[in-house]
Amino acid sequence: MKGKIGKVATILAVLGLTPVIFQGCSKPQLAEGEVTSNVLSIYHAGSLSVPFEGLKAEFIKNHPGVEVIIESGGSAGLINKIISVIEAGETPPDIIASADYTLIPKRLYDKGYASWYIAFARNELVLCYRDGAPGSEDIINGTRTWFDVLRNDGVTYGHSNPDDDPCGYRSLMVIQLTELVYFENAFDFDFDKDPNAEKLYDALIVGIDTERGRIGGKNENLRPGGSEEVVRAKSVDLISSLQSGDLDYAFEYRSVAVQHSLNYFDLHPAVNLGSIGQVEGNEFTYEDFYKKAVVKILTQVDPEIVYSEMVGEPVVYGITIVEGGEGMDLAIEFIQLILSEKGRQLMEESGQPFLLPFVCDHPENLPKDIKALLD
Repeated sequence: MKGKIGKVATILAVLGLTPVIFQGCSKPQLAEGEVTSNVLSIYHAGSLSVPFEGLKAEFIKNHPGVEVIIESGGSAGLINKIISVIEAGETPPDIIASADYTLIPKRLYDKGYASWYIAFARNELVLCYRDGAPGSEDIINGTRTWFDVLRNDGVTYGHSNPDDDPCGYRSLMVIQLTELVYFENAFDFDFDKDPNAEKLYDALIVGIDTERGRIGGKNENLRPGGSEEVVRAKSVDLISSLQSGDLDYAFEYRSVAVQHSLNYFDLHPAVNLGSIGQVEGNEFTYEDFYKKAVVKILTQVDPEIVYSEMVGEPVVYGITIVEGGEGMDLAIEFIQLILSEKGRQLMEESGQPFLLPFVCDHPENLPKDIKALLD
């Protein structure tokens, strides 16, 4: 069972906005004035690497002589880097495309480094596994759950660092929600309480709050079978470990699993952070249920260490132009490409679902050549 983006009104409720909706785009038009640079610099979530390579090739084909420099990584880490670059008096990238659209207003607005975002893509989490992973056949044939295997067998399972990568804190949320669905709130989902889900978060993610998801390792008390939690900087770093057989299981976005031909298990829609709308047989929605998951991430180290709470919600990507970049005109045209039919085609052919309609939180702050797409 898979969560799907449904009616427009439901999407808007998820984002909590009174947005402007982009139904589509005409052929991108050049902005007025001279192009100020022949270099376009883009930071993007690692999970967007495959579609953005296609977008880059298409953009260069239509802009001979333009150099497009792309850096991928965990969205939270990239946004931290943008802040550091600007505060060091250096030139920031022109565009940031984040796997969690909320990071843009939370981290960049107050500092004046951005003033709008467009929500443009969606995703959900899955559990990937290597060929021949211990317990995988039991999960496939339905005799055991994935969390039974991770908790009780001598396997390795990985996720990315929550401080650097939204997929990291979302992986921790998946485990929190699994504990609720299969134990604490099992009755709401017409399940019997599964003892393997009791205290699952404590079992699979070790340490105190500021250590959880960062240190990894084993838990002899709650995981006597010897399973080991493995942490990497970003979710795409786990792929090579799965492919080499060094890692048995890893939490990833569905698009990443598809793009890299990984084996994967679907997760319950109340767990996968990709579902929208009312939960069958209940008065609450998936969006409401996701909010029960909360993870603290490191958002500041100087002059003091600050952790901020991230609350569970459906996976939605956001993009914006960073104030102070040197390739404004090119950045506008690149975003026009993403919002065009060609852009949608390139994204979806690479396994990255679009969010339709697109949503903008502050259309009054959009560059006029992007805002013109609303006319």
